[in-house]
Order: sequence, then C-alpha cells, then structure tokens
Amino acid sequence: MSTSIPHLLEPYLSLPEETSLIVLSSILGASTNWLLARYIHSYLKSPTNDDNEPEVAVLLVSFLRDYTFFQQTLSKLSLDLDSEARKGRFGFVDGLSGLYISPPPAAAAPAGRGPPPTLQNGNDLQGVQKQIETAIAALSTEKKKQRVVLVLDQPDFLVGSTASAEGAAMAVRDVILDLREKVHSCVVTVSADDPLIHPSSSTPTPLETNHSWFVLSLLHEADTLCALRLLDTGTARDVSGVVRITNSRESKREDKEYLYKVGGHGGVKVFERGQ
Repeated sequence: MSTSIPHLLEPYLSLPEETSLIVLSSILGASTNWLLARYIHSYLKSPTNDDNEPEVAVLLVSFLRDYTFFQQTLSKLSLDLDSEARKGRFGFVDGLSGLYISPPPAAAAPAGRGPPPTLQNGNDLQGVQKQIETAIAALSTEKKKQRVVLVLDQPDFLVGSTASAEGAAMAVRDVILDLREKVHSCVVTVSADDPLIHPSSSTPTPLETNHSWFVLSLLHEADTLCALRLLDTGTARDVSGVVRITNSRESKREDKEYLYKVGGHGGVKVFERGQ
C-alpha cells in the first residue's frame, strides 16, 4: 500500500465488506479531512486481489466542500482525481454550490468529463436522492460493473439547513439508507461536537434536536466508527489529536486508539501512545 497511508491505519482503510457503513466523526479543531482523503486514496489505489473482481469506484458527495478542495488535497497524496474521473472510477457531486442558490456559471470539473453534477433544491430530498442515484449509476454500468463506494461528506449540514422542517433528520437518514442499497459500502463524515450531540439547554432548538438524533443514529448503525478529538490535556506541539477506532461486535478487527500529527504538504503521522 502507498506510504501515503500510515501503516497503523492500513487494516482499517482497506475496502470494507459489502453493505458496510463507516462513520468518521469530528469536532472543532479535529477535522476528518486528512482521514477522509486517505480512505479515498486507499480505495482508488489499492489493486484488486482477483482479476475477476470488479474495480472499485468512489462517488464523493460533499455538502460542505467543493471539488477544488478535494482535488488539491488528494494531489498532495499523489492521487489525480481528474485522471481517475477520466477512467470512470471517480465521481463528484457538488452538494454545496447550488443546493439553495443557482450554481455558478462554471464549476471546477474533472477534465474531459464536463462539470460535476450540482445538487439542486435541498428541500426536495427525493430530488436530491435521484440526482445522487444517477451519479451512482454512471459509475456502475452494464458495460463496466464496479463496486461503488459512496462517500457522503457532512450530510449533517443538509439536516441542519432543513432543521425547521418536521422530521428532517429522519428524512435525510432514510435517503442514506436507500442510497446504501445501491452501492458496495458507504463512508459518512459528521460533526460530533458535544454541544450539538448533548444540548445543555432544557429546551433544545430544532437544529440541536435534529443534529443529535441524526448523528447518534448513524453512530449506532456504523460497522466502524473513527472518532477524532483533541487531547484531553489540551494542545501539544507534537500531537494534533486522537483517533479512536471502534468496530461492531461482528468485526474481527480490534478497537484501537492512536495519536496523530498533521504536518505540512498533506503529511500525517499516526502513532501509539509512548512512541
């Protein structure tokens, strides 16, 4: 596996079993960006073990970041998303630029494949679901069947933006359940800051209620949870944070907790306490 992947994380970044749900949770100051980039890198760079096995393709749907952000982030790991898109192994759906406003005239796009699809009308969740399903189908055609991994970056933003609507959290969760039936596996990133998960007010707002219910439901359903947080003792020059990896009871992988240090040019070191 590429040295872009910290060796301690290699067992957890390999292609998961079919129907698996992997949740990456972050808090303010401990972003999942570096970890999500390595999941995508691992899926697209790892060769199949059997010539008869279909290739792996990744569909990334982001509700918080645009294509240029991921293009630049993955390029630091020597992964060219434009090239993967031309091969038909990578797709991007822009859930940020045009979800509630008209999209810009020209969006950053994989070269030679036209602009990435831009989600429209976030209040129409069925419409959002259909647009994502169309993108999934484009990566797995009858001519070239592929195991598609769906990556949903911050769908809790979609919940938050429709929090005033009754049942918004459950509606978005149902969309994710339907989408998971159409792909090999799913990776989801969410914010798990304590004030959002455990509101201190005796009368929580609809935003707090919806966010808490949505995130906790995903955490309980996850086959693997990678929870990022800061050090309990505060900041340190040589440590950026802690990643706690928890697996379902059915998993053969051990639960682990590592320290990590995010460096310049996209580099990350992952190590055990005491190292």
